Amino acid sequence: MMKYQVGQRLTGKINNITKLGIFITIADHQTGLIHHSDFGNNWLRESHNYQVGQTIRVVVLHNHHGKLALSKMRVNDPELLDPTNPFSSTKPADFQTVLTETLSAAKSETVKLTANLVKYAD
Repeated sequence: MMKYQVGQRLTGKINNITKLGIFITIADHQTGLIHHSDFGNNWLRESHNYQVGQTIRVVVLHNHHGKLALSKMRVNDPELLDPTNPFSSTKPADFQTVLTETLSAAKSETVKLTANLVKYAD
C-alpha cells in the first residue's frame, strides 16, 4: 500500500455518496473520504452534482494509519504544498528559470522520441 502524504494531489473515482460525504477510491484500491463539511453548508445541494463512478481530483488533508481525509474544495490551496510535485519548492523568483529548463528538456525528449518513432516506422 502506498504512503500518501498531506498536500498530495490525487485523482480517484467516486465509489459512494452518503450523508457523511463522498468516498473515493484511488489508484491502488485505497479509499478516502471527502467529509460533507468540505462543502460547507451546501452539502445537500452539492451532493447532487456528483455520481458514483465519476473521476474527481482531491488533495490529502490527513493520513492516519492509511485512513485518508480528502478535500475537493482545497485542491488549489497554495498552503497545501504537494511533496510529490517537483515544482513545489521552486521559489517565485526562480520559476521562470525552472520553467525554461523544463521546456528545454521536454523539447529535447520530444526530438529523441520522434527520432525513435521514425526509426521504427521504417
